[in-house]
Amino acid sequence: MKKLIVISIALVTFVGSITAQSKYIDGVWKLTEMNEAGEVYPVNMHVVFKEAGEINISGANVGTWSQNETENTFTIDCPYLGILDGENKIEALNDTELKLSNSNGDINSFQKISLPKNKELNNKITGDWFFEKMEIKGETDVVGSLVELNKNGIFYIRDRVFGTWDYNESSNTIILDNKDFKGEYAISQPNKNELVLNLDEINMYFSKIDKQKIIDENKESGLLGTWEFKDVPYEGATTFITFNEPDTFTIIQKEEGMSSKFGGAWMFNKNEMTFMMVGLRGRDAFNGKNKIVTMNGEAIELENKGTIYKGAIKVKEEQKISKIKRLAFTDDDFYTEDGDFKYDEEEESENLPWLNWPEMKNDLLDVSQLVYNYSVLIEGTESFETKILTANVQANLEEEGFEIDYIFDGYDSYSNISELRINRNYSDPLYPFSSNGTLYRVIGEEQITTPAGTFECTVLEAVGYSGVLKKLWMINDKIGVYAKIIEENPDENSGYYYIYELKEIK
Repeated sequence: MKKLIVISIALVTFVGSITAQSKYIDGVWKLTEMNEAGEVYPVNMHVVFKEAGEINISGANVGTWSQNETENTFTIDCPYLGILDGENKIEALNDTELKLSNSNGDINSFQKISLPKNKELNNKITGDWFFEKMEIKGETDVVGSLVELNKNGIFYIRDRVFGTWDYNESSNTIILDNKDFKGEYAISQPNKNELVLNLDEINMYFSKIDKQKIIDENKESGLLGTWEFKDVPYEGATTFITFNEPDTFTIIQKEEGMSSKFGGAWMFNKNEMTFMMVGLRGRDAFNGKNKIVTMNGEAIELENKGTIYKGAIKVKEEQKISKIKRLAFTDDDFYTEDGDFKYDEEEESENLPWLNWPEMKNDLLDVSQLVYNYSVLIEGTESFETKILTANVQANLEEEGFEIDYIFDGYDSYSNISELRINRNYSDPLYPFSSNGTLYRVIGEEQITTPAGTFECTVLEAVGYSGVLKKLWMINDKIGVYAKIIEENPDENSGYYYIYELKEIK
């Protein structure tokens, strides 16, 4: 019994020695310089060490941290922190300073700028505000940004650390400390929901917001989903706006050969039937207040500064991601740890339904065309642009061979393309694809339904030369015909996601 108690104590001691919590560490810190091999580099970085062990910089979680109290070490997994990435020795730690030395002996210091829990602010200024505008020497600049004067003494703009703030009740002033707004500002409040800050010739105007009310009204607004606005912001361009829960939006603007993406926060006002899109520039369409003139769930008409915008629903919130089935495999899954190919091509081919090639023409004799829906995922959204592609089929018992137009490059013979790429090697097990240079494997059978009907299919996963992934559904009793194909390029810069779905057999 005594031995068991000793083991239990040792286990508790070990578990407690590594933790992502500390009465000092979690909070907002400022790093003003980095020291590497005696060279000092100035930086201006706010780093949030979250209690759960996450690292947040510029509003995004970018890494993790953990503290080993027994070894007195602090481990950082975050490339944004450069030479501090890895295990560091804690040289000093208190409620205002953290000093770390890395494996090279370089010492770097963080200054804590957030308040400890026993000193947090709770006054009439604490909370969420909408930063409407500011006046500098008589010139007005519309800001339109969400800010939070947090109880921990941090001034956030759109969830990013902007600086620190404090309230002096006796003088009714706010003290701001950041690179853009530094000093003690006089406060005037026309009413409890408004706030005006003044220092010399600077006036800043804020209005109080209720975040939970915004979240609730956004949810009931009828705007959630993706909307398409043609010829916006100018003729020939198309703008897609995706309204997400609880309060973020994404805008994609597309025109021939070009695409741009930006986003921000949105706030719906049920009483006025208006919404604000925070984060747009002054010249952007939809910047400022948008009045909903009409909306019926399928179409919308908006008025903004005298301009009317007409849009149509592309994907409703409840329909989102239903069509998107990301391909989770990679080319590494086709090889063993020793680099040997796991699958024998001949054995895999034996599992395909298209074995009786001489009779393949018979299956195609009564088919003249295969019609597909070709859907392209719009970058940055969960909606698709879809067009019809038609593959002509030629099969004749009196002739040797047959042809199916290869429409899986995204165009057909009816498009403005001079020549289709055609694979005439109908003995290829993946026809009309080419298996040359393609890794593939059979993963089973599945019954799927497309607009053309319900089919029993053999399902394949394949990887091409450039890492492009494909999932293919071969119709078992219709040799040479695919019911569905998903093609995905996971590359961060040039990625895409396509779906080909059989619409009709003519």
